[in-house]
Amino acid sequence: MGVAVSKYSELSSNELLARFCSAEVICPNDPFWNQLLAFNINPPQSSEEQLMFDASTESLLQKFLQNNPQTGNLGSLVQVFITRATELLAAPNSDNVMLAWQTFNALFVIRAVSKYLVEMVPEYELCRHLDVQAERRVGNGPVDREGGDTSPQQEEASPLPSPEGEAPTSPKLTGNESRVEMLIDALIGLIIDVPVTDNTYYLHLECINTILVLMSVYMFAGVHGQTRLVDTSLIYRTLFLGRYGMHAPLLVKTLLHNLSAMLAAPPSMFGAHAGGGSLLINFASGLWNMITFNASSRPTIYSHPPLDRGELQERVKREHPLANQSCLLLLTLANHCMNDDNLYRNALLCCEDTAETSAPTPQRESNGASQVTPPRIDIAALHKALCATAGCEHSTLLLYLMLHSCNAYKRHISNVAQIDQLIVPILQVLYNAPDNNSHHIYMSLIVLLILTEDDALIKNVHLIMLKSLPWYTERAISEISLGGLMVLVILRALQYNMARVRDKYLHTNCLAAIANMSCEFRNLHPYVAQRLISLFETLTKRRARLCSEIEGGDINSLELPHQSEEKTEEIMDHISVLDEVLRMLLEIINSCVAHQLGNNLNVVYALLHKRHLFQQHQHHHPVAQNIDMVIGYFSTRLQRVQEGAGADLGVTEVLACIKKGAEQWSSDRLKKFPDLKFRYVEEERPEEFFTPYVWSLVSSCGGVYWASEGGARALGDLLAC
Repeated sequence: MGVAVSKYSELSSNELLARFCSAEVICPNDPFWNQLLAFNINPPQSSEEQLMFDASTESLLQKFLQNNPQTGNLGSLVQVFITRATELLAAPNSDNVMLAWQTFNALFVIRAVSKYLVEMVPEYELCRHLDVQAERRVGNGPVDREGGDTSPQQEEASPLPSPEGEAPTSPKLTGNESRVEMLIDALIGLIIDVPVTDNTYYLHLECINTILVLMSVYMFAGVHGQTRLVDTSLIYRTLFLGRYGMHAPLLVKTLLHNLSAMLAAPPSMFGAHAGGGSLLINFASGLWNMITFNASSRPTIYSHPPLDRGELQERVKREHPLANQSCLLLLTLANHCMNDDNLYRNALLCCEDTAETSAPTPQRESNGASQVTPPRIDIAALHKALCATAGCEHSTLLLYLMLHSCNAYKRHISNVAQIDQLIVPILQVLYNAPDNNSHHIYMSLIVLLILTEDDALIKNVHLIMLKSLPWYTERAISEISLGGLMVLVILRALQYNMARVRDKYLHTNCLAAIANMSCEFRNLHPYVAQRLISLFETLTKRRARLCSEIEGGDINSLELPHQSEEKTEEIMDHISVLDEVLRMLLEIINSCVAHQLGNNLNVVYALLHKRHLFQQHQHHHPVAQNIDMVIGYFSTRLQRVQEGAGADLGVTEVLACIKKGAEQWSSDRLKKFPDLKFRYVEEERPEEFFTPYVWSLVSSCGGVYWASEGGARALGDLLAC
C-alpha cells in the first residue's frame, strides 16, 4: 500500500496487497513488509464504509484464501506484528511514534484478514491459516529467513480438514505454541503494558477490536455448522483456560480504566480524516496534526453533553471509541463461560475501590490452586462514565452487572449524592419505550428494580428535586422529585406494556420497583398521584369489559394482541393478568397510605376523587378495606367542612382539610400487612440470554462492522437460539 494517497476503490489494484495475497511466499524478515505497512489508515467508521471496504478487497481476499494455505503469508505478518509489539514493549519510550505506527498498521491488516476468515471458514481453519508455514525447497525463488528457497511448491497442498461441522479438539500446530496464542499474548501485553497516549490510542483500539474479531467466531459458529464452539475453540481456550487467565485482573483493570477515563479520540491515526472514503494519508501531515492538536480542546460528552440518546450513542462511538470498545470487550469476556472459572468475570465483579483504605481481598480460584488479587479501580470515575453513557444499551448492561454483583460499586451507589445523574438517563430509555428494543427496556427496568432495593436510596430520591425535563413531553411539569418521576415513568411503561406488549416479566418488574418504593413515597406530585389512580381505573374498566364480553358479548369484536382459535382462553388469561396487576396496585396504594399518609396529601386527594372505584374491590382484596377506611375517614371530614361552608370546596380548601385530617389520623386503625419488598433474582443458565445479547450489542453499538449478509445471518441465528 505504501504512503501514497489512496481510496478504498483503489485497493483491489494495489500491487503490494496483490503480492501479499498471491502464491508468493514472503518470509517475516523480507523488506516487503516495510513497504506494505508504510501507510496511515482510517478504518471503516460505519457499516456503509465497511461495505465499500469489503467490496474493494473481496477479490484480493479470495485469492488470499486460496493461496495462504501454501504461502503462510498471514503467519509471517503475525510474526512481523509480534516482533514490532515486542520492540514497542521493550522500548525505553513506549510512546515511540514510529513503532506504534508500524505495529498498528500490521495489526489492522491482520484484523481485516481475520474478520474475512471468521466470516468465511470455521474457526479451526482460521487457526490453520495463522499457523501454516510454507516448506522450503531448492530452487530459484526468494530466500527465506534461514537462507533457503521460499518459492511455493508446485504440488498441491493437502486440503484443510472439514469434519462434519465440528472443529477437531485442536488444530495441528507448527510448533510448541500456536500463533493464535502468540497473537493473543501480544495483544493482551500491549493493552496492559503500553500507556494510552495520542500516539498509542489507536493501537490500543485496534488491539481490542482484534480480540473482538477473534472472539466473534462464536457469532459465526452456527453459519459454519459448529456447536459447542466454546468447548472446542482454541481461541476461547486460550483466553479462558490458558495461562492468560492470570492476566485477567490486569486486563479487566485496564479496560475499566479506559472506560472511566473516557479519553477523547485524537485526530485520525497520524493524520486528519480525508473525505470520500480516503484510506491512506500522508504520514508527515499526520505527525504535524498530532503535535499541534491540543488534547484538552477536544469535545467530550462531559464538556458538551448530547441532546438525546440517539446522539449520545453516535458520539460515544465517534468521540470515545476506546472507552466504547473497552466496555464491549469487558462484556464479552464476562458473559462467556459464566461460572466461577471465568477469571475475567470474577475480576470485574470483585474489583475494589481505590478510595477505600482496606487492602484487597485475594480471591481463590475454584480449583483452590492459587489466589488472584482483585483489581483496585477508581469507582467514582467509573460511576461518572456510566452516568454519562447510561442511555447507551451496552453501558446499561455493564451497569446491571455492577449493580447486581459488585459489592464495591453497590457501596458507592449507596453514598452517591447526585443519584439523579444515573437514574434520569435510565428513565429516558423507559419513557421512549416504543423507540427502543425490548432487551434495552428490560435491562433498564431491572437496573431500576435493583436500585429500589436500597432502603436509603428510596428515601433520598424524594429529596432530590428536578426542575427541567425537556424530554418529558406529555405534560409540562415545572418541578418534580426524582422519586415522583421514577413512579411516573414506570407507571407509563407499565401501562404501555399492558396495552401493547403484554410481557409478563415487564409488568412484574414494573410493579416490583414501584412496590419497593411505596413505603417511602413522599410528597408525590399531583400528576403522579393522578396517574397512579387513573391507571387503576383504566385497568378496572378493561377487566369489567372483558368479563362482560365473555359472559354474553361478541368476543370477536375485541382487539387482542394475539389472535388464536381459542379466544375465550386468551381473554381469561388476560383477565388473570389484570387481576394480578390490580391486586399489586391496591397493595402499593395501601403501603403508601399505611406508612406515609401524612406526606402524601395528593394521593389522598386522588383517592377521594375516584372513591367509587374502590368500593367494588373491598370484598375481594383485604388491603382494599384499608383504602376504603382512609376514603371514609376523609370523606366524612370533607362533608362536615363543606356543610359548614355552605358551598363546594375548591382544591386548596380540600387539600387544607386533608392536611388537618392527616394530622389527627392514626395508622393503628388499619390492618397490618407485610412490607412490600421484592428482589431481583437472576434466572438459571443466564448465559442463554446474556451471551447472544452481548454479541448483538457488539454488532449494533461497536466500532467493528460485520456488513456482509453472513454477519447479519449469523447474528440472527444466534439471537434465535
